[in-house]
Amino acid sequence: MMFLIGSTHTFTWGTTVMSGVKVLKISIPEHIGIDEYEARLLLAVELYREARLTLKQAAEVAGLCVEDFMKELSRRKISIINLDEEELKEDLKIAKHIAEESKS
Repeated sequence: MMFLIGSTHTFTWGTTVMSGVKVLKISIPEHIGIDEYEARLLLAVELYREARLTLKQAAEVAGLCVEDFMKELSRRKISIINLDEEELKEDLKIAKHIAEESKS
């Protein structure tokens, strides 16, 4: 079984012209039992989990809208909030600042 995996902003199953995208050709043993959709989804989920893709980019690789990709992440118990420790600290600092300003 062989798949071509790529992404484009307006993905269409089947033939599509892709620019600025690397197309990968991978071979997967038949006994694994996955199709192109699942292969794309697995790749997108893992790259998102590793913070190599944004939520939108990962959804595009998976061929899903952002909402459906978020549901898939939730089903797999993967957080849709993909911040590292420094980003989280910065967001909390901003939130505290906004909360203090709103009290005034």
